[in-house]
Amino acid sequence: MDVIIVSHTEYGCVRGEGRLRRVIPAKSSTKGVEEGAEKLAQIADSYGAKVTFAVMPEVAGSFPDLRHEIGLHVHPGWSEGRDAGITFYVGDAYLREHCTQSNDSTVLRDHPFTEQLELINVGKEHIADRLGVDPTSFVAGCWSINNDTVKALVTAGLSHECSGVAHSKTAGYDWSRLPRICMPYHPRCDDYQAQGDVPLLIVPISQMLRTGNVNPEMVPLLGLSWLKACFLEYYSERVPLFHICVHSPAMTDPYFVSAMDGLLKFISKRDVTFKFASEVEPYEPVEPKTRVMPYMLHANRLVLRLFLRSRISWRSGGEL
Repeated sequence: MDVIIVSHTEYGCVRGEGRLRRVIPAKSSTKGVEEGAEKLAQIADSYGAKVTFAVMPEVAGSFPDLRHEIGLHVHPGWSEGRDAGITFYVGDAYLREHCTQSNDSTVLRDHPFTEQLELINVGKEHIADRLGVDPTSFVAGCWSINNDTVKALVTAGLSHECSGVAHSKTAGYDWSRLPRICMPYHPRCDDYQAQGDVPLLIVPISQMLRTGNVNPEMVPLLGLSWLKACFLEYYSERVPLFHICVHSPAMTDPYFVSAMDGLLKFISKRDVTFKFASEVEPYEPVEPKTRVMPYMLHANRLVLRLFLRSRISWRSGGEL
C-alpha cells in the first residue's frame, strides 16, 4: 500500500477542549505555518513518511525550508467569521490583491473559468517565485471544484488534484457520486466525478465508515482508534492507496501532534510505502468491500456516544 499525507498549509490556531477542539483559520496566527508545518515534517521524518504541503500563496513568505513536496492550495473569495472569540477570514490576501474576482464566494466552483485559471496561475507563480518550486499538486479551499477547475488545472500545468471528499456533498462541494473507497482516476472533461482521459489525476481523501476524512482533526470526535480502523479496512481489502489530510495549524497543538504521531506509528508497522502526492499514479482497478469488523474491534466511547445520538435523533425525526 502507498500512503500520502497532504497538508493544507495556512495560517491558523487551535482552540477549544475535548470534542470542541478545532482549527480556526486566523490569519494573525502565523505559527500555523511556521511551527505547524515544521512539526508535521518532524513527525513524518521520524517514520520515513513524506508530506505534500499544499501552500496558500499568502503564506509562502512564512513557509519554512523543509525537505518535502510543495503544492498549491487556493482559497478564493473573502468571508468573515468568528469562533472562540476570534474574528477570522476565509480567503487568500495575496490572491485577493492580485486577481480579478467577481464575487466573494470562498468556493472555486462559484467562480467562472477565467477567474479560476487566473487564481491558479497567479498562485502557482507566486509559490515558484518565493519558494523556488513549480507546484504540480493542488488542493482547493473548502474541497470545492467543478469541471472548470479541472480545465484550469490542466491549462496551468498541474497534474494531481487532492481535494476529493469521496461519497460526500455539502452546500460548498459535491463529490457524492464517488464511492467511499475511491482510488485515483483521470476525470472526464465534462464530468469531474466520472472516469475519463483528462491528463489530471484526481486523488480522493480516504474516508472512514460514515464519518468523514482520515484526518487527525477528527480524533476529538471519534478517537484515534477509529482512524486506525479505517486504515485496517483499506489494508485488509488490499486497497493500494491511503490518503491522509490535515491542516497545518493543527500541528501547533500537542493533542493533534500526538494523534498524528500515533497514526503514523501504527501505519508504519505495516507493509507500506510513503509517497508524495505527485508520485501517485493510476492503479489497477479494485473493487473493495466495506469491512465492518475493524471498526467493531476499534470502537470507543466517542464513537458509541455518536452512534447513540444518531439513533436517538433518527427516531425523533431530528438531525444530528
